[in-house]
Parts: sequence; C-alpha cells; structure tokens
Amino acid sequence: MIGAPGAKPRVEASAAMQRAAAFVESAGDEVAIGRARALIGTQPASVVVELLRDPGPEPSVGRLLRTLGILDDLRCRDATPVERACDSLAAAQQSDGSWSDRACAPEDERIFATGMITGYLAKTPFVRQSTLASAADYLAARWSPDRVKGSAWGANAAYFHCFALVRHEQADAILQWCGRELERGFHTGVYDAVRTARVFVLCKAHALPGSRLAAAELVARVLDEQMDDGGYASPGDCSRRARVAHTLDALVGLERLA
Repeated sequence: MIGAPGAKPRVEASAAMQRAAAFVESAGDEVAIGRARALIGTQPASVVVELLRDPGPEPSVGRLLRTLGILDDLRCRDATPVERACDSLAAAQQSDGSWSDRACAPEDERIFATGMITGYLAKTPFVRQSTLASAADYLAARWSPDRVKGSAWGANAAYFHCFALVRHEQADAILQWCGRELERGFHTGVYDAVRTARVFVLCKAHALPGSRLAAAELVARVLDEQMDDGGYASPGDCSRRARVAHTLDALVGLERLA
C-alpha cells in the first residue's frame, strides 16, 4: 500500500525533531530544554511560560524581545509574560518609533530590534495600532534595498517580520526586495536552511513575496543540515550556546513547515 503524499517527509521531520530535542536536552539550559520538549509535545508550553513569568525589576529591551520570541515560537501569544513584555515595550518605545537598549546604538542594531519587536507585537492582542504604525514608519524611512543585500540576515528578517504583519504603504515593495534577496542568499549559500526557514516562521508563512522558495524545499534542506549528534551548526559561532539556539530554530522550522 502506498502511503499518503507527504507522509514520508513528515515522518523524517518527526524523527529529526526527536534527535534535535535530545541534543538540546544534553546541552541546553532549563528554558531551552523546556522549549524543545514543548515543540515535540512531551511537555506543555505552560512550563516555559512559568519560567519566564518573572522578568525582573527592569528588564532590558533585549530580554523582552527574547521573551516574546520564545513564547511566539510556542504559540503562547496571550500569556501573562507576553502581556507584560508588550506593556514594557510600549513604554520603552523611542519618540522616533524605534527600540534599543543603548542611546548610542548604531542604526543597524535599532533596525533589527525594531523590526523584530514590531512583528512579535503585531501577533499579540496587547498592542496599540499607533505603536505598530510608528515603528513601521521608522523602518520605512530608513529602507534601502542595499540593507538586505549580501550577508544581511538581520535586516532582512527585521523588515520581513514587520512588513509581513503590519500594513504600510511601502510594505509591498519592501517585501519584494526582501524575498528576492532571501532566495538569492539561500541558493548561494549565504544563508543556511535553518536561518531561511526562520524567516518563514516569523512571517507565519509557507511562501513569501518576491521569493520562489517553498516550505517543502526548506524542510528537506533543514533535514540535510542536521549533524550526527542531532544538533545544528550555527554559522560563524561554534559555541554550545549558539548551537543550542540554532537547533531550537531548526526545531521550530520543522514543527511549523513540515
């Protein structure tokens, strides 16, 4: 009997996720392990929510962004830590619409933080439209196709994350450029499959404007990139922490796209 179309890739993806989770169990901290277990369904996501419930007295923008990212991956967008992070970020937004932890932060750093935060906020029920509009205007005012050319994953992901989810008059043109450059980066080896799939996950998409990449192609490549120990190599950083983070990105990509 011939199996249903797509059954084999799903089985392979499930097995790869189990191996990836085992790697995180062996090398990650408590939050990372909880995330991996939630993604493969052996532990409820509420365990991670509890671990992130107390952000500390004055959490940084970077820490709030991390909280939103973790809970977005686990589809816990209405959890209490998300609401608190949204409130804190709304209060921390600069007058020009951007976010950063440092008053003297370079523009590239502000663009990355602002794009990522805006996309995450847009997926929650706890944000005002004026907050999103101000952030989108900040990014659009600094847009140039050169920002996403070559090895510029951070800018590409930031612009994609914002303008795939927030309405803006410049969104279509920006997304087309980002899609073309993401596809070019993937096919030329500038971006690995895990980082490319991460953009799809951020945008809640199986296809992206300006790009001919498909989810099935990315899943196959993510499976190919898995190492013998179940983990994934983080480009440019071979530390254990970076490998755990990249492996969690791969887990999310397989869970959403396979």
